[in-house]
Amino acid sequence: MHIICERRNIESTFPKGRAIGVTLSTILIISLFSLIVNPVFAEPHIPTGPSWENSLEGSYLESEQPISRNISTAGLYTWESPMWLKLSVGIGGSLLLLMIILSFVLRDKIDEKTMELNSKNRQLEIEIRERKIAEDKLKNYSSQLKSSNELKDLFTDILRHDLINPATVIKGYVEYLIEYENDTKKITALKTIERNNLKLIQMIENAANLAKLENVEELEFEEMDLRAIIEEVVEGLQPKADDKEMHIQFVPGGNYPAQVNRIIEEVFSNLIANSIKYSPPSSVICIGVCALNDKYWKISVVDNGSGIADDDKTHIFDRFKRAEKTNIKGTGLGLAIAKRIIELHDGQIGVEDNPSGKGSVFWVTLHR
Repeated sequence: MHIICERRNIESTFPKGRAIGVTLSTILIISLFSLIVNPVFAEPHIPTGPSWENSLEGSYLESEQPISRNISTAGLYTWESPMWLKLSVGIGGSLLLLMIILSFVLRDKIDEKTMELNSKNRQLEIEIRERKIAEDKLKNYSSQLKSSNELKDLFTDILRHDLINPATVIKGYVEYLIEYENDTKKITALKTIERNNLKLIQMIENAANLAKLENVEELEFEEMDLRAIIEEVVEGLQPKADDKEMHIQFVPGGNYPAQVNRIIEEVFSNLIANSIKYSPPSSVICIGVCALNDKYWKISVVDNGSGIADDDKTHIFDRFKRAEKTNIKGTGLGLAIAKRIIELHDGQIGVEDNPSGKGSVFWVTLHR
């Protein structure tokens, strides 16, 4: 608002100076025109007396020229004539008026430019203050982020060492008590403790792995056969499937060479384990691999479980958003880890409805 007022002042001041300059210029032109059109000639000065008459007669006799011509010529072309004096004064006055006009115009221009510079300087000062405030906020945020990262590293170390060790000790003693206990009720209670302790260990390991992966920017890749990796994972999870009388079907059509890191095994393990966990007993889990195009393999894990609602599909791989979705089963750490590993492989991960019936299709893409 202040800048707009100054601009209006400039616009109101400059026309006044320009009007003064136009007025003075008009006066100057009229004055010069009057001097040129109506010059004031001084009347010649004719001395009187005897000496003048004698000299006049002698001069007249010698030159034989008219007296009036000499007199007029002397009065008109002499520097001492009042006409030249007035003409010089007129020219000097005109130059003075011209200098005054120019001074008014230059003053208005200088004032205008000065106000513009002052306005720009004030704007620049405002921008500098705003930038300094933004820099201070950025420094404060950077400090908080550094403190947060240090706290996360500390929490990760606590997970890896201080929490996992007691859980491992509990696991060992529970296994020992189950082996030597004969009371059926006590064995049932001990197995419940063992099962929940194993879940706790898995959660600690997943949280530590996720925190570790968040700090990783890139992985080292090598050519590996996806067929061998998947077969190894299926073999390791077969006991869980047998407990629910489930069948894991994987019929490879050959080898599937891909540029991956060994950590990709955790992705397949998580997807297949979730299918076993959330599928009904005596169901079938199908694993398939196909060429998506010349650059990618697509690996799919199809189950016959309860499925996933459409509103939850966008949150199921995000640990932090998933915490707000109470209708999604599980902690979500495993799928968050799988998503991060696939991102580090420059691939994609997703979930769809099973087109052949009830259940879901989890899929990932990897570079061939």
